[in-house]
Amino acid sequence: MDKFVKKNIIDKKREEELRAHQDEFADFQGSTAELYFLKFTHFLARNRKNVFLILGTIVIVLVSVIGYFEYQDHRFQKETVLLEDIISKHKKTNAPIDTQIADLESFLNSNNSGNMDLRVWKDLSRLYAEKGNWEKSADYLEKAGKKIDTPKEMKAYYFYLAGNYRDNQADSKKALENYKIASTLLDNNSEVKSFKAWAFYHTGRLQLETGDKPGAKLSLEKVLKIDASESDNLEEVKLLTTY
Repeated sequence: MDKFVKKNIIDKKREEELRAHQDEFADFQGSTAELYFLKFTHFLARNRKNVFLILGTIVIVLVSVIGYFEYQDHRFQKETVLLEDIISKHKKTNAPIDTQIADLESFLNSNNSGNMDLRVWKDLSRLYAEKGNWEKSADYLEKAGKKIDTPKEMKAYYFYLAGNYRDNQADSKKALENYKIASTLLDNNSEVKSFKAWAFYHTGRLQLETGDKPGAKLSLEKVLKIDASESDNLEEVKLLTTY
């Protein structure tokens, strides 16, 4: 009896396998397009649960992505208007530097999406420089420099200016770090020769000051190797390099 049951089970499995491999559309007489459409509808009928789950997931993902970008755009517009109002108020009231700084730093603390960071950091750096607070001014320029990747010239400018401010507060170590970043970014640049020359000059100057004579030699040599036309105005920096 058990053998008979097992044989029936095996026979049924074989029949199912044969049906699975049998082409149910072998005798179809329509066009190729009609055949593909018919196969597609049969596939949907057999797998409708999985198909609807996949379609539902895709719709949910698309709606979520669109909603996210809509929210980000709305937030950006809102923060832009708020910042413009603050700056406009400062101009109209001729607000003191300390008031402007306090308002902008309060804006950063209350609007932490990051959309307006770069613009506000630049303004705060300028205001702190006007106060003579070179450390805070350099801090904000370094943040701005780290936030952007392109164009390289702009990134280099932020670090170069931060190096200037660190120089003003006699912080040679941090000033050198900033100058090194700026000169490295400009190393293969042949468009901003004057900027490149000054970046390598200050790098070499502080390397020499901090005892790195081999590094200073390489940096200063790069200044002298820059080919300059009359319009590039490199006479001063090259003269300083030779001292």
